[in-house]
Amino acid sequence: MVRIRFLRATSSTPTRTLRVLAVAASLLPTAAVQAQRAPIDTSAATPHLLPTAVVEAARLSRYAVGSRRTTLDSVAVNQLPAGTLAEALSRLTPIYLKNYGPGQLSSITLRGTSARHTAVLWNGFNINLPTLGEADFALLPVNGATRITVQPGPASAVYGNGALGGTVLLSSPVQWGAGWRGQAQADVGNYGMRAGSVENSFSNEKLALRTAASYREGQNDFPYQERTIDGLVERRQTNAAYRQWSLTQDATLRLGQHSELMGAVWLTDADRRIQPAIGAANDNAQERDQSRRLFAGYRHVAGRHETGVRMAWFKDILNYRSNTVAQSNSRVRTSQIQADHSLQLRSNLSVRVGGEAQHFAARVDGYGQDLTENRFSGYALVRYDPMPTLRLTANIRQAFIPGRRPPLAPTLGGEWQVWQHDTHTLVLKGSAARSYRVPTLNERYWRPGGNPNLLPETSLGYEGGVQHTFKPIPTLSLVTELTAYRQQVRNWVQWLPGDTVSYWSPRNLRRVQAQGIELSSELGWQPGRYNLTARAAYAYTRSQKVSGYIFDPDPVGVQLPYVPLHTVAFTTRQSWRGWQLLTQSTFTSFRYTDASATTFLPSYFLLSGSLGYTFHTRSTWSLTALVQGFNLTNLTYNSYEARAMPPRNGVLSLRVSWR
Repeated sequence: MVRIRFLRATSSTPTRTLRVLAVAASLLPTAAVQAQRAPIDTSAATPHLLPTAVVEAARLSRYAVGSRRTTLDSVAVNQLPAGTLAEALSRLTPIYLKNYGPGQLSSITLRGTSARHTAVLWNGFNINLPTLGEADFALLPVNGATRITVQPGPASAVYGNGALGGTVLLSSPVQWGAGWRGQAQADVGNYGMRAGSVENSFSNEKLALRTAASYREGQNDFPYQERTIDGLVERRQTNAAYRQWSLTQDATLRLGQHSELMGAVWLTDADRRIQPAIGAANDNAQERDQSRRLFAGYRHVAGRHETGVRMAWFKDILNYRSNTVAQSNSRVRTSQIQADHSLQLRSNLSVRVGGEAQHFAARVDGYGQDLTENRFSGYALVRYDPMPTLRLTANIRQAFIPGRRPPLAPTLGGEWQVWQHDTHTLVLKGSAARSYRVPTLNERYWRPGGNPNLLPETSLGYEGGVQHTFKPIPTLSLVTELTAYRQQVRNWVQWLPGDTVSYWSPRNLRRVQAQGIELSSELGWQPGRYNLTARAAYAYTRSQKVSGYIFDPDPVGVQLPYVPLHTVAFTTRQSWRGWQLLTQSTFTSFRYTDASATTFLPSYFLLSGSLGYTFHTRSTWSLTALVQGFNLTNLTYNSYEARAMPPRNGVLSLRVSWR
């Protein structure tokens, strides 16, 4: 189901035409396109044609009715153009990320599940490593996409493999007719931190281009304290330096009035020294991570029909070496293709059917041989709005993998606007979903220990919630949402030491139950030239093993390791004239560090903030000076056991913007 919006064509001079062609020639060699996906307007009509048409497709999340979704504040994220997704999520949301240190491995935990249970999609394609089954959020720069959305909860019917605990969606929707705009920023901070970024975009009614690049490095030689028999001793962190860069190219080209061509390129590279544990000897470990991601697609709209074909090719390299490991290399090539067809059956009823094929080619030292694997899945998504205040979805997906068959993954969801007043709106939400995760290549083929007979993990989850909007005057709004959920994951894969052998091996041992509540409230106030946005979010997460086999030594009924029971995030963004002030505070409760719940890390509260002023040099140019401070209370804390985190530190930034 699509919306077709026609724009009246404007005359263009030869000079303007040459300018556009020059930009296209310089940017299109990396051939990148991202189609704009906007909400559906079922009442769209086309009584006559105008010279230029803008065709907008429905977002995939349109079929995720009833599920909670959070889109990161783009203004707050814009303060970190050379930052990582790990930094943005940990500072702006109550989501817990297990962080081994600045620039080090950062893995996500959504609703009490592990990092392998979160699907990360870029332009609709899963970018989790097939070997590990997860993404390192410290390697994902925030300017690789312009929109970052988190949808917690099971949703494999819509998003595919791995979406048990939740899904992170990275996209770059186009703003048509925006002309030229961009920005460049340079950062300098403590402990050898240097960073820079640049982003430039252009769009008219037929062509949209976006280029973004970032670079960052740091020595990470910060001081920390180690507890010894003689008391606390101050040390200086060693072997923690990192260097990262990223390049993104997006482009969209309209082909007539009914079609468009899409493509994208995303290149990332990181060279990291692996920070040793507190009290451990420096092993001089280092890791090289490289990812090459290419995407291309075509979409055609005709009447009530929309057909899309998309292809992606990824190359992921992970090379590790240390004093004890001479070299361990991993290279995986992933080829994917997706095709779908959407049909507007009625003004309030749409159906999308599609399929996906994946091919993995892995050369990993730990496997002892080159491996290839093919995976397929088909799905059907239905959206039905029986009345303007009621929205329903029913989705289903079936995956096919040689040698095993993941379960059928259905989803039901609904949203009902039960009350609307001049100043109040109340919406009820609910969904039920079954999801799956295919065991990773490492879990099945690592030598020694891999278990090729592992079963897919399955999850059955429910959630329900209420959203209230209060808008007494045009300049004031308050949106509050409360969600309660419960889900069980069966055949949870766990690595355990063998009974008769010296190595560890994964097994389908456990049934894990996660339940909790999520509460958020966002206030927006704009009296005159003053602007305030304040958001508070709280998450209560209880995740426990409820049953296991006799040879599983871990107890039942205790909180899983590195799953905090309580997390809180409170952010404010204020602007007045040229001034801007941003504050970020998060609280993370204690976390067990072992499955027996005998050791734990204490809770901690982190406070960060930034203050900046923008000078408008011309009508289309501006200069922003920014001071950012992190861990302002100078707290000593650990996100992961025995991994030091930096004390109070700051960054000075200078940003030039144009449009």
